[in-house]
Amino acid sequence: MASSAGAMKPCASPMPTAEPELRARIEALARDKGFARIGVARAEPLSEDAARLRRWLAAGHHGTMAYMARTEAVRADPTHAGMLPEARSVVVLAAPYARADAPTGPEPGRVARYAQGRDYHNVLHRRLRPITRLLRDAGHAARASVDTLPVLERAWAQRAGVGFIGKNCCLIVPGLGSHVFLSAIVTSAAIEPDAPMPQRCGDCTLCLERCPTRAFVAPRELDARRCIAYLTIEHRGPIEPELRQDVGDWLFGCDLCQDVCPFNRTAPPPGEATAPYAPGTRFDGVEADALLSMDEDAHHDFAGGSPLRRPGREGLARNAALVLGNAGERRALPVLRRAAEEHDSDVVRDAAAWAVARLKG
Repeated sequence: MASSAGAMKPCASPMPTAEPELRARIEALARDKGFARIGVARAEPLSEDAARLRRWLAAGHHGTMAYMARTEAVRADPTHAGMLPEARSVVVLAAPYARADAPTGPEPGRVARYAQGRDYHNVLHRRLRPITRLLRDAGHAARASVDTLPVLERAWAQRAGVGFIGKNCCLIVPGLGSHVFLSAIVTSAAIEPDAPMPQRCGDCTLCLERCPTRAFVAPRELDARRCIAYLTIEHRGPIEPELRQDVGDWLFGCDLCQDVCPFNRTAPPPGEATAPYAPGTRFDGVEADALLSMDEDAHHDFAGGSPLRRPGREGLARNAALVLGNAGERRALPVLRRAAEEHDSDVVRDAAAWAVARLKG
């Protein structure tokens, strides 16, 4: 697989005994496993990104994601005792996922494109295993991550020349767009690093202007507490009343700031490697109001094996109530009234009561 940075360029200071043959084997195996881009960065502290992360946490922009603060020191340094002290390289791999013309979901709701198929964590970990095995068989330590270890994947991807971080905080891979999953392997192998990729957004601010909840404090600075993706996936408890209307019809996640990105307009159509993430039959015949009456077993059957498990039964039911209230269809009133009175969750009862009041005008 050709490096996204073109011909590989060594950093100014020499790498200790780089292994070009090992890199070639990694690239060939990664291509065979469906990864479309690969880049390598030298494993060293991310000082600028670490400072940015500290400011972000200090401002409270991480919301209830307390794990971000707990793992701050590890995220900033791959040689940290909590990661891999003997690390020399970070290998970053990008895999595109299916791009439906319009996100589908339980009517009248929408689910972000990345979550419409199988859980990408499981799919990509299986693809990474042969690569980590290759490194270990060559005598090197290796730890692989797909959003599962405290690794700043986007920062490493930019440093490894795979893409650049756009103003919407997404990693944009020229030629693929931002609809990509990132994986990272921290390893003790000394692999020649690629040149970092510069920013390419220019004066474009379409993504910042498109956000209905005004979640962007500045370019590349997101207040997660106002982000629809965070609110519908990570946030536990009630969603602030002032933001409920702006959640619109998003049942899980949000694609709005990516939909308007010019780099996504020229992305190629999905290929064979994206099949596991393509919309399947999960939503066929399922309406959003059904999520309000699901018990734990029914929720497991619906969300099992997909990213939709993340917000849990309560979170999906809360989101469904808001979606139904925002849809403006009075036929949803009976099921919303029932949820407002009988659901076993205070959070869902509150959201359903809000939706009833909204539908009644």
